Amino acid sequence: MEDPEQVQNEKETVKSQEVLYLGIDLGTYTTAICTSTGKKLVEYSAIAHEGEELPEDPEGEKVLFGKEALERRELNIRQPVKDLLLGKLHDHWPVKLLLQHFLRSAGIELDDRECYAIIGVPAGADQSYRKAILEIAKDLFTGAMVVDELFCVAYGSGRLENSLIVDIGASKLDICRINGNVPGEDDHLKISFAGDKMDQELIDLIREKYEDSRVTDHLARQWKEKFGYVGSSDEQCKVELPLEDSSEEASISEEIRFACESVIPDVVSGLTKFISDVEPDLRDALRNNIYVCGGCSKMRNVGNFIESELKELGGGKVFLPDDPDLAVAEGARKLTEKMPPEFWAQVNS
Repeated sequence: MEDPEQVQNEKETVKSQEVLYLGIDLGTYTTAICTSTGKKLVEYSAIAHEGEELPEDPEGEKVLFGKEALERRELNIRQPVKDLLLGKLHDHWPVKLLLQHFLRSAGIELDDRECYAIIGVPAGADQSYRKAILEIAKDLFTGAMVVDELFCVAYGSGRLENSLIVDIGASKLDICRINGNVPGEDDHLKISFAGDKMDQELIDLIREKYEDSRVTDHLARQWKEKFGYVGSSDEQCKVELPLEDSSEEASISEEIRFACESVIPDVVSGLTKFISDVEPDLRDALRNNIYVCGGCSKMRNVGNFIESELKELGGGKVFLPDDPDLAVAEGARKLTEKMPPEFWAQVNS
């Protein structure tokens, strides 16, 4: 006689294999995807093609995605997610094309099985952007919803109570207080100085030293990602610096440090504002639960440096994700799996 409990477990195992859950961080600079089957992808949110218009049928055409796209400077390079967020893209088809390509690249087959996805979106995204992302997702998945990306981070890292999430991304610095619920507009502090501005700061600092330097945004970003640090470091940041008529090996250690540290005052100021605005008996809990994520959280010493800056203001404890590139997507994936079937039925209806 079969064990009823064993039969039930086998049924649940089969059911879980039939359903695919995804967490997606559709970022303006990078896209990250995590699935319940353990597949992961991180890639640049870029498309490159010949000519002014993106071909309607990219099959057989020279259309490149991700890192390959950014490396082909002679082609027309697009950042469709950023353009959609800024209201510069009237047709969201390029974003759908990008996402479809990344799903295929990760080996994610959207076959006949049930497939549910949560997509993290910036707090400041307007309704037209959220609607466009949902329309794209509903064409691809059985069920989908969009969620504040920093709530996804908080959920994935187990910081849903009395925490401050600091997202230092490419186009924005977002500081958010999380206290059990999905954060509202008043829970966010959005600052425009972030990764892109740091890249430009690095370019300007290099030009002060080498007047004929020809450093592009893409090259500055690559150097920041490879060498970025704050505080002190023994590593020499030596690069092949492009000049007007040649190139030469140069050390840009100080320039890298100054550019990376340029974002820290805004971080500390924002954290201090949130801490001072809460009730006195909650301040210690909040200041000791600071979680820094986003691409710029990979800068060396960033956690210790922010803590040292906070010492004069009462102190603080900073935590960092194991993999900053996947922090939003992993949290979204966990949240997707947590939702009961009746929730998805309600979303679909």
